[in-house]
Amino acid sequence: MAHTRSVFRQLLREIDQQYTKVANTDLYANELKAIYRQNKSATDPAKIAAMNQTADDLLTFLVSSRKHKDLRERYSTLVMEQKKRVEMSAHRVGLQLPKQYDASEHVEGQVQDRVNKAFHK
Repeated sequence: MAHTRSVFRQLLREIDQQYTKVANTDLYANELKAIYRQNKSATDPAKIAAMNQTADDLLTFLVSSRKHKDLRERYSTLVMEQKKRVEMSAHRVGLQLPKQYDASEHVEGQVQDRVNKAFHK
């Protein structure tokens, strides 16, 4: 009984994270509650075990699909911009990318002075 309640709560959390908040509807949570209420008076141990196994499988599927989606969003080359991909590759081998020159940080006069100093010694 405790395992059944635990799985039910975990299923509700996953459904809330993946469906209720995204679609802004309680349809899936209400459907899950209705299924549990419908089968609450079941007494056949084989049927209860089968329902618990189905609930465990569903929970595993929901958790795995959420984690898979998170990993795809994080590491997918299609989603990730080129600069971020190069930066992550450099970090993987212990390197850091050099700071890129940003012309907006420098005033035109300062740049001209440096050029003049470099070529007119």
